[in-house]
Amino acid sequence: MVTRKRVLISLVVLALFGLLAIPAYQPLKFRYAIWRIESAATVEQERSACILARRVGHVWEVNTIHRNEFAVLPSRVKPGTNDMVTEIEWWESPWWSGMGKPYRAYRVLLDPQSRELLVAR
Repeated sequence: MVTRKRVLISLVVLALFGLLAIPAYQPLKFRYAIWRIESAATVEQERSACILARRVGHVWEVNTIHRNEFAVLPSRVKPGTNDMVTEIEWWESPWWSGMGKPYRAYRVLLDPQSRELLVAR
């Protein structure tokens, strides 16, 4: 009887942990992908970060932000002397863009072909 009670309590605790961990995992995986994209220092790192970005979630849009629009960029983005910044946007849900919230990464691409890696095939 005591063992059965322990098993039941363990299952309840595990279920509660799962219910709390799943919503926390979603933002963490996007934050990791954003960090990988924005901190890539070489072309190889940039390519692997773009592949990871495609795998992490549904890449909704890949936009180009030009110099006259740099004011809308978050403070963490340092465009430098470049004329354009690439914006990668994910939605939590791949089926409908109204579900969840968008996550965005900004990058001055070292290799323009990395942009093609972000497009779903």
